[in-house]
Amino acid sequence: MSLKLKGVAAAPGIAIAPLVRFHSDMDFVPTRPVGEHEIPRESARLTEAITAASKSILFLRKELETSISAQEVKIYDAQLALLHDETFKSDMLSVIEKDQVNAEVALQQVVDRYEKVFEDMEDVLMRERAADVRDVGRQVMAALMAKERSVYIADGQDYIFAAEEFLPSDAGIVDREHLCGIVTARGGKYTHGAILARSLGIPALAAVEAVLTKIESGTPVILDGESGQLIANPDDEDYDVYRRRKAEQEETDRRVFEVRFLPSKTADGEEVRLLANVEGTRDLGQIENNLVHGIGLFRTEFAFMERRQFPTEDEQASMYQRAIEWAGDKVVTFRTLDIGGDKPLLYFRTPEERNPVLGWRGLRISLDWPDLFYTQIRAILRASAGGHARILLPMVTSVSELRRCREVLDEILSDMKSSGEPHDTEIELGAMIEVPALAHVLDLVLPIVDFLSVGTNDLVQYLLAVDRDNPRVADLYSPYHPAVLRLLHQIAEQAAAFGKPVSICGEIAGDHYFTPLLLGLGFRELSMAPVFLPRVKLIARTISAERCRELVAEALRMSEARAIRMLAKEEANKIWSEFLQGE
Repeated sequence: MSLKLKGVAAAPGIAIAPLVRFHSDMDFVPTRPVGEHEIPRESARLTEAITAASKSILFLRKELETSISAQEVKIYDAQLALLHDETFKSDMLSVIEKDQVNAEVALQQVVDRYEKVFEDMEDVLMRERAADVRDVGRQVMAALMAKERSVYIADGQDYIFAAEEFLPSDAGIVDREHLCGIVTARGGKYTHGAILARSLGIPALAAVEAVLTKIESGTPVILDGESGQLIANPDDEDYDVYRRRKAEQEETDRRVFEVRFLPSKTADGEEVRLLANVEGTRDLGQIENNLVHGIGLFRTEFAFMERRQFPTEDEQASMYQRAIEWAGDKVVTFRTLDIGGDKPLLYFRTPEERNPVLGWRGLRISLDWPDLFYTQIRAILRASAGGHARILLPMVTSVSELRRCREVLDEILSDMKSSGEPHDTEIELGAMIEVPALAHVLDLVLPIVDFLSVGTNDLVQYLLAVDRDNPRVADLYSPYHPAVLRLLHQIAEQAAAFGKPVSICGEIAGDHYFTPLLLGLGFRELSMAPVFLPRVKLIARTISAERCRELVAEALRMSEARAIRMLAKEEANKIWSEFLQGE
């Protein structure tokens, strides 16, 4: 009898193979007291282990350079940075000296403490970094114990890797030639293990809690990396359905690649502007410039988070200039600093808050720290002299905030004009629609701004009062909810009435099932992670704007999110089918 388990879809694709369970062999930590005369020896052991772990990571990095993108290779650079962080090392040496314990115990204590710091963060991206700390600790522990980690093999047969988690270092000790899929009991779609799986093209599921308790090694399984489903002991019907889907998916991927540079227009000729979301200039090297109309969301805070102190105006201007040079005559939309709450800076302490996601963050910090805001705006304006830049304000709650920002921008523009500093005198100022309240006062907002960008991740979360990363209520989080659809409809209509452009920059922009709905609602600018661009372009090119409007009219009459999603999914699947048949 087949068993179906649900998890988080971490990497797309379908895998059909036996499941093989793997367990870490680094769980035992030797514990012993250390005399004062032994402290130098234990400290030296720790230093040697860090050096050995560094060499191991460097070797794996070099091995994977030709298999994954340059961006994913930086995962290992981040691990190396942690290993060579003086604070990390000194914290462990301090435990050895003060508690008089062996290096293994000190390592475990410090790693546990660092893990907890990340796990307590609200932002899912930052929480997932706890796994990286764990992985680094595991590698140093292996070096301390002079123990070779077991290589994960399946006797030369195709297999699906199943374990508590998949960490970046695991990529070096699995039989990648026969690895068909990955399923883990913990983790999520934003862990570095999941990112590596996507880069390597390996379907993956995460947070399948029962996978290690209910499925034995050797059990045949089907892994669906799109729906988040794992089927153990599938029946003949399951095999038939998924073998057909797997073949269709492979053909679709090939055909999608072929059309990626064709014009981005609907079947009846309406232009759709597709833009990319990036976390910094390093992401630009992974984007085919001809595939996009520009950068719809440049998250400036990540450059701040990677530093040990606030970047200077010159440093910021240089970074922004590189992005503008890459874009040429295309737009680059710089979102101003969105820190606080779920994105802390190690060098900028914010007060503890009971609900930091609703607390002192984003634009609220920028307005309370005007020097910080002033410096960033000046840096963007200096860079804007070389191309087309836009300024986007995050977490806007009130019209008064927008007026203050407009005043700051006008003041800086006046100063730069007086001093003769080159800049774009017509630079555009936009607001992110993330707080539902702002969507209901757009008639007051639109006269102040030049464009809008809808951050649907937070907007949906706040509108539905659902933490999308809480597994107990995650099913209630749905951008297909009728209330979400109606609010998006309202935003698009009001922006059109004022003649102001409006884009979508949340996850639904990259959801090809949602594409017909967004086009039908009137959105013509979609900004997304680059990996989703080709499929969204294919959907947009294969459906007419008129058909999209018909779908939205039907969806707006529906009362259930599930029914709306089914409507959208059936339309997208019809498009795939017709496309594959060459119609």
